[in-house]
Amino acid sequence: MEENFAANFGGAILAGGQSERMGFNKALLEIDGEPLIAKVARVLNEVVVGNFQIVGGDSATFTSLGYSCLSDEYPGEGPLGGIITALNYFKSQGKKHVLIVACDLPNISKNFINEMFLKSIEEPESILVPVVEEHLQWMHALWPTDVLPVLLKSFSSSNRAPWRATEDLQILKIEGADPHVLFDIDEPDDLTRILQSGAFWKEDSTES
Repeated sequence: MEENFAANFGGAILAGGQSERMGFNKALLEIDGEPLIAKVARVLNEVVVGNFQIVGGDSATFTSLGYSCLSDEYPGEGPLGGIITALNYFKSQGKKHVLIVACDLPNISKNFINEMFLKSIEEPESILVPVVEEHLQWMHALWPTDVLPVLLKSFSSSNRAPWRATEDLQILKIEGADPHVLFDIDEPDDLTRILQSGAFWKEDSTES
């Protein structure tokens, strides 16, 4: 991806969830001595050339790991608050789009993200959201920063779900996404499942 094209993008990792089903902070779940969030951060660092932030969560620990952090402007208000926080920051930095992902994606793919970036050229005003088994994957979406006013208006009306806040916005569904790439670890059974599959920490095997 050409540098001047990549310069239009920022990246954010949402880490402010309570991890209630997991029982502990899943962002810091260690595999082979490395926290889960480190894999996500490494991929984002590659695709947006360092222009990424971790939103919410244990910022002191994340900072000690060498990451840049943003305080969630709406702590405890769910992922939409983190999405708005990220868009607000990157819009102020002059970015046109922001990839916003969850902190618990062990098989996040640089190649798939680059495909999303390229698709955004076709519909730059649309929110790009992958689809798995007819479910939109809002925690791995590419957002135009220009949608921020609409999200803020919806948020002020007490909407907290991304799907509801985007009802009046253009959405480009990314069909045929690999469920493996978008698999997230929400609870202990998810961790057991992916460890048993032998696919944890899988890197892309081809160059993007």
